[in-house]
Amino acid sequence: MTPPASSSSRKIRVAWLAPYAVQDLASGIQLSRRPSAYHACSWIVNLSRALARRPDVDLHLITESVYVAQNQTVRHDGITFHVVRQGVPVIHRGFPVWCPLDVLTGFRSSVAALTRTLRAIEPDLVHGHGTEAAYGKAALASGRPCLISIQGIITEYYKTNPDFRFRIVRHFEQDQVRRGKYFTCRTSFDTGFVSAVNPAARIFQIHEAMNPVFFEGEWRVQDEPHVLFVGGLQERKGIRTLILALAEVKRAIPAVKLSVIGGGGGEFAQSLHALVAELGLGANVQFLGQKNADEIGAWHRRAQLFVLPSDNENSPNALAEAMVSGMPVIASNVGGIPSMVEPGQTGLLVEVRNPVALAEAMTRLLQDPAQRARLGANARAVARERHLPESVADATVKAYREILAKENPSPTG
Repeated sequence: MTPPASSSSRKIRVAWLAPYAVQDLASGIQLSRRPSAYHACSWIVNLSRALARRPDVDLHLITESVYVAQNQTVRHDGITFHVVRQGVPVIHRGFPVWCPLDVLTGFRSSVAALTRTLRAIEPDLVHGHGTEAAYGKAALASGRPCLISIQGIITEYYKTNPDFRFRIVRHFEQDQVRRGKYFTCRTSFDTGFVSAVNPAARIFQIHEAMNPVFFEGEWRVQDEPHVLFVGGLQERKGIRTLILALAEVKRAIPAVKLSVIGGGGGEFAQSLHALVAELGLGANVQFLGQKNADEIGAWHRRAQLFVLPSDNENSPNALAEAMVSGMPVIASNVGGIPSMVEPGQTGLLVEVRNPVALAEAMTRLLQDPAQRARLGANARAVARERHLPESVADATVKAYREILAKENPSPTG
C-alpha cells in the first residue's frame, strides 16, 4: 500500500537492530563458517521486505553474527544490512552456556559495537527488536528516538524455564521496559507486561507479518487423520504433552499421524524419541527436522490439524502461519495465545500441560470434518487481515511518524 503524498511522507531513515540469518544474504557476505542450523527470523524478514518496497522508508538493518570475521555492509532486497561481528574473538563462536560473558557483562561490548554503527548511519529513528539481548539496550543507548518491539517475554519464560541466562536477562528486560517510551506489542499478554512495568509507555498494537507463501496455499478438508506440530524441540513448546495426548488419540483413531517440524537436539530431543518408542507410537510419529517456509506451507496442506500445546508463549509465528494457511488449530490457553485464537470460532484452546484435554480436543476435531472446515475458514479470514505484510508495514510507518512528530515537533509561528 503506497502512502498518500503529503509533507509528512518524506523518506524516513530507520535503523533496525534485529536478529537476521546472515547466510541468507546471498554472496554479499563473507562468512567465516556456516551454521548447521539456524532460526530464519521470518517475522523480521517479512516486515523488512515490506518496508523496503515503500518509497517513504530508507531501511538499514543492523544485526550481530558469530559467523563473520569482521564487520560488513551489503545492500540486499532494497535494504542496507550492517553485519556486526559478535562472540568470542578469534574463534568466531558464541559464548558458551557455561560462561555466558555477554550476559554477565550486560551485553556491554555488543551495545558499544551496535551504537558505533548507528552513529555512522545517523538514522531518524531506531527500532530495536526484542528485549532478550543487546538490541533493545542499544536502541535506548543510541540517544535517538527509538521504538522497541516486544518479542518473547523473558520474565515470563523464566517462570517455566528457570535457567541461568533467563534469570539474569529478565532484569535487563525489565530495565529496558522501564526506560523506554515507545513499544510495539501484539497481544494482551505483552501489553499487560509492558503496562505493568511502565504505565506511561506508548504502546502500538502491531502484529507480525507472515511470509507471503502462507497466503498462496489453500487448505482443504481430507479424510486422513494427520496432525502437524511446528516449533523448536524445546520443552516449553509442549511437544511432550502432544506425544502423550497422541497416545490417547490413537485409542480412538488408530491411524492417526503426527508430523513434527522443528530443529533441536541434545538430551531433550533424545527423550522425545524414547517417549515415542515407549508409547508404541513409532509408526504414528515422524520427526522431519527444520523446514523452510515453502516446505512448511506444503505440510500445512497435507495435515488436517495444527497443534501447539506450549507451556508459555506470546504470539507464536508457527500458530499465525497455520491460521493464515486456513488450518484448524488447537493451542494452549496460555500467554498471548488467547489474543490470537477465539475459542470455538478460529480454533480451540486447551489447558496447558493437560494431555487428556488435548487428546479429547484433537479426537473431536479429527472426527468432525465440518467443524475443521468452519474453524479453518474463520482462522484464515481473521489471520490474513491481521498478518498481511503490507498492512503491518503501514501500521509500523504510522508508528514511526507519530514518534518522530512527538520527539521532533515542527517549529510554530
